[in-house]
Amino acid sequence: MKKSIYQSQLMFNMNERLFLNALEGLTDDQTRERLSDHNNPLIWIATHTVWARYNALTFLGQPAKNPFEGMFEKFKAYDPADKYPTLDVVKEEWKKASTLLKSALEAVTEEQLAADSPLKSPIGDFTNGGTIAFLAQHESYDIGQIGFLKKYYTSKAMAY
Repeated sequence: MKKSIYQSQLMFNMNERLFLNALEGLTDDQTRERLSDHNNPLIWIATHTVWARYNALTFLGQPAKNPFEGMFEKFKAYDPADKYPTLDVVKEEWKKASTLLKSALEAVTEEQLAADSPLKSPIGDFTNGGTIAFLAQHESYDIGQIGFLKKYYTSKAMAY
C-alpha cells in the first residue's frame, strides 16, 4: 500500500463489501422506485457509484472502459427515459471495477499521486491523491444513501 493513500485504500476496500451488502435483498422493481419526484431511485445511485469507481482508475493512471459512460457526465440528473441496468449487471460491473481498482491502487506511484489532477475536488487537495481521497468519501456517501433506501424497502439494515 502507498503510504500517502493508505486510508483511501482502506475505505475503498471496505466499500467493496458494503456496496454489495447494501444491495442484498433488494429487487429490481424496488431499485427503480423513487421516494419522490425530486429524489434519485436506488438504481441511479448504484449505477452512478459504479461509474465513479471506474472513473477513479483514471486518476491512478489505469483508465478503463466505463460501461456506464455517458450516463452521468456533467452532473447529469436522473432521467426516467434513460435505460438503467439491472441490479445483477450493476453488481457484476462493481466486482470488475473493484478488481481493477485494487490493482491500480497497488501500481500507482507517489509521483502520479502528487501530480495535478484535472478534477478539482471540493476537499482542496488538487492532486490525483486528493482526488482519490475525495472519490473514496463520495463513494461512502453514495453507499450510505443506498443503505438508507435498503432499510426503507426491506426493513433490514445494511450489514458491515
